Amino acid sequence: MKKEMLIGDLSESGWSLQEEFFDENFCLELLSEARELAWKQAQVGTGAIKQEALEIRNDSIVWIDQDTATRPQLKFLAIMNDVMMDLNRELYLGLREFECHFAKYKPDGFYKKHLDQHQGSNKRVVSAIVYLNEPKIGGELVIYNRENPEVIQATIKPKAGSFVCFLSNQIYHEVLPTQNDRYSLTGWFRTL
Repeated sequence: MKKEMLIGDLSESGWSLQEEFFDENFCLELLSEARELAWKQAQVGTGAIKQEALEIRNDSIVWIDQDTATRPQLKFLAIMNDVMMDLNRELYLGLREFECHFAKYKPDGFYKKHLDQHQGSNKRVVSAIVYLNEPKIGGELVIYNRENPEVIQATIKPKAGSFVCFLSNQIYHEVLPTQNDRYSLTGWFRTL
């Protein structure tokens, strides 16, 4: 079972890649919606220090709101809720909610090496990425070693239906420049 592999990977190395975690037709449905969204420039930081930083990241995002989510988005959120319950049951993480957004990297889009943790906060516990398409060139996710963040642990080519998750405060990662549009859903399992 893929969820059992996911739990084992997170425990052992702090990250997991599950290919074909999501059905191809479901990804196409979400991708079709994504292509019609009103995108906004992504920012770094939170609260008063939230700002655009195009030298760090130049992707665009659209947050998913439970109250206005479409049927496919609600299905995605329900699947992520099931994953969250599995993570809590097996790893005792105390996760309480899942927040996520669509992400779009246009040609030359990137996000430099970083952790998914806001300064002064430890609410984001596990990061999650679901790829909705497969760019022909570029857009790989680089995962760095948990023990030595100068060492590359893996370079993951985006593939529709693949699911990557990792410990938000322990795994440095980056998105390499893409030469084609790259779409994903990116989210965080959080404590309150």
